[in-house]
Amino acid sequence: MKKLFVLLVIAFIPLNVFSQNWQKIETVFAPSGVTVMDFSAPVFGDLDADGDFDLVLGNIDLRIDYFRNTGTNQVPVFEKDTSMFGCLYWNGYQFTNADYPALADLDNDNDLDLVISGYNGCLYYENKGDSTTPVWVKVDTVFTAVNAAIGTDARPAFADLDNDGDLDIIIGIGESLFGGPTAGITMGFRNNGTASAPSFQRDDNLVSGIPDVGLNSYPAPADLDADGDFDLLIGRDGAAVYYYRNTGTAAAPVWTREYTVFSPVETTNYWKDPTFCDLDGDNDYDLIYGTDNGDLYFYKNTGSPASPQYVYDPSYFRIIKSDWSTPSFADVDGNLVLDMISGSTLGGFFYAKNTGNIYSPSFIQATAGFSGINPGFRCSPVFYDYDNDNDYDIVSGYSSGTLNLYINNNGTYSLNTTVFSNVSVTYASMPAFGDIDNDGDQDLLVGSNDAGTTKFYLNTGNNVFVENTQVFSTVSFPYACSPAFNDVDNDGDIDLFIGRSNGTVDFYENTGTPAEPVWTKNLLLMAGIKAAQNAHPSFADLDGDTRNDLILGEYNGNFTFYKNLFATVLPVELESFNAVYKSGKSELTWSTVSEINNRGFEIQRSIDKTSFNSIGFVKGTGTTTERQNYSYTDEYQYSGMVYYRLKQVDFNGVSKLSDMVAVNMDIPEQFILAQNYPNPFNPSTKIKFSIPAAAHVTLKLYDVTGNEIAVILNEQLEAGWHQVEINTENFSKSLSSGIYLYSLIAEGKVYSKKMLLLK
Repeated sequence: MKKLFVLLVIAFIPLNVFSQNWQKIETVFAPSGVTVMDFSAPVFGDLDADGDFDLVLGNIDLRIDYFRNTGTNQVPVFEKDTSMFGCLYWNGYQFTNADYPALADLDNDNDLDLVISGYNGCLYYENKGDSTTPVWVKVDTVFTAVNAAIGTDARPAFADLDNDGDLDIIIGIGESLFGGPTAGITMGFRNNGTASAPSFQRDDNLVSGIPDVGLNSYPAPADLDADGDFDLLIGRDGAAVYYYRNTGTAAAPVWTREYTVFSPVETTNYWKDPTFCDLDGDNDYDLIYGTDNGDLYFYKNTGSPASPQYVYDPSYFRIIKSDWSTPSFADVDGNLVLDMISGSTLGGFFYAKNTGNIYSPSFIQATAGFSGINPGFRCSPVFYDYDNDNDYDIVSGYSSGTLNLYINNNGTYSLNTTVFSNVSVTYASMPAFGDIDNDGDQDLLVGSNDAGTTKFYLNTGNNVFVENTQVFSTVSFPYACSPAFNDVDNDGDIDLFIGRSNGTVDFYENTGTPAEPVWTKNLLLMAGIKAAQNAHPSFADLDGDTRNDLILGEYNGNFTFYKNLFATVLPVELESFNAVYKSGKSELTWSTVSEINNRGFEIQRSIDKTSFNSIGFVKGTGTTTERQNYSYTDEYQYSGMVYYRLKQVDFNGVSKLSDMVAVNMDIPEQFILAQNYPNPFNPSTKIKFSIPAAAHVTLKLYDVTGNEIAVILNEQLEAGWHQVEINTENFSKSLSSGIYLYSLIAEGKVYSKKMLLLK
């Protein structure tokens, strides 16, 4: 299958500036820190001279990515760094590449230089800095002869193939956009210059005996049998890799195909771009390769340098990625954390189970009861409790423009084709539900692939959906429209978000009322937030802070998490809102600093943070400038987390919601001190702990020598889970980067853990 190349001419690079209301956190869906695009091409090198291997990742997008290894040479931890190669793209993308990066010391100055191959041939960026701080300067003369021969889709690799002390090139040929050499052949280019001043001339004696391996050839040279010469693994467009052992000499290679060493490598992915690196620090070569959908595969060498044995290790480069990401969230398995479902290109649902907790999600790909569902090409499912039985059914759009309903009956989903039989758009339906008229049921907006053909259906009761052309008449619906609703400004009415084909998200703020919305376009809230293509916004509180975070899907299957930092708003000045579990009851208390026209507070309860029910009402004070205290006791019995919020109601009927508070009705049986999160941190982090009974608790912070820095907490607490936040900027003494200790002292016992401040 041919890789699609697109030549784009862009005048400048937009600044990577996000709105102050969102914080992008890559590790939610990419725990290793490595995010990928389609057709990933990995290479490794120590670009900061700290003794471990960093990752440079090519792809089908417009620019290569750099991931700094902030771990060790035995346990890598990667963090994306956009500053390393930003200068390569300052003048736009027209004369740059992103497909196939390679690292090699081409000027013999003991630092790594960079070559990126692709549409514009091999582009050489000499490192004019040093091994610690690279400075990239483009040099156009070194690869003139090479570029004349290789076409627009060639994969280079560097090795001393004739043992003369300088680097030669072995280049695999892919499918050039406007013609070129035969795709699948492998070329050799001998360095007839010196180690400091290379001059490359084609010499296929270096690759004699290597056949056409398919539509693409991706060579990776390494001494894989520890005999002092280079062997060669070739990735290809054809599922299996080809391995050639050098049975000649270091100066005159003879390539002999060998079939057993790499037989454990999977053959599911048709496209593989390999590289070798000792990523686990055990002094042998491990195999890492990129794939057509972007996933990186790591095969650990469990043998020896002379006799390698490769075993797949899925713990490296784990990423949650579909092939067509349209995320929606609900508690599928009843463990009180939000799981994710997404569409896919070929018609099935992609399901990611959340094995973490309400404060720290951890997703793994699973199947649940979705494996037998086939809703159609490029489907877009959303969770929706159609039958009001407190479990989530699924409504899915797909390429035909219609909707399918899958009714959930104890985890088994049955197809219903009649409920939404009157609902359709021109092409590629994208459903979104929201209570637009504030009547207690969910209305339906269906995005369409054709500009201006998105449709809105009002729920007139009992899931009878009638098309309405007035409610959104002032909204401009774009091509490839992906709508979503969320009360992002916490003012009690839902706002509208629209993902676009160019990867941006339009925001229409509801400046009217919950029952009579007025849609006003706001250009600031989503400024700087952008997917690669076909943005699909979704909202869910994945970090337990009562704010719905943004999860952005996109065409290439990635999911990106943006933490919601938006300030909450109440029509009255709410000073505090707390809930504690005591003697089998939840005790809610809150206070206001001032009130205007306040009729009172409706108390709402939920067990999934999504579906809230009204459980009581506390009368307000009307209008006052004095502090008011309120309380409410809920005797509801439940095993697990329960969530509460306040719906403040004015005398004129306008209502607004507070943040949620959570109560854990499972009282812990022992003291537990959790690891702080985030860790590393700067400048603030949260510490969670539990106590099995009411006790006086002290929480202190120490440096590594045992000197006390601060007393974080020193008070009597009720049994249950508690959480405190530390902000080092509030300390009287400035703290430097390093390891610190925090200790919990309760009933004569001390519990301690380490934390890392990284400025």
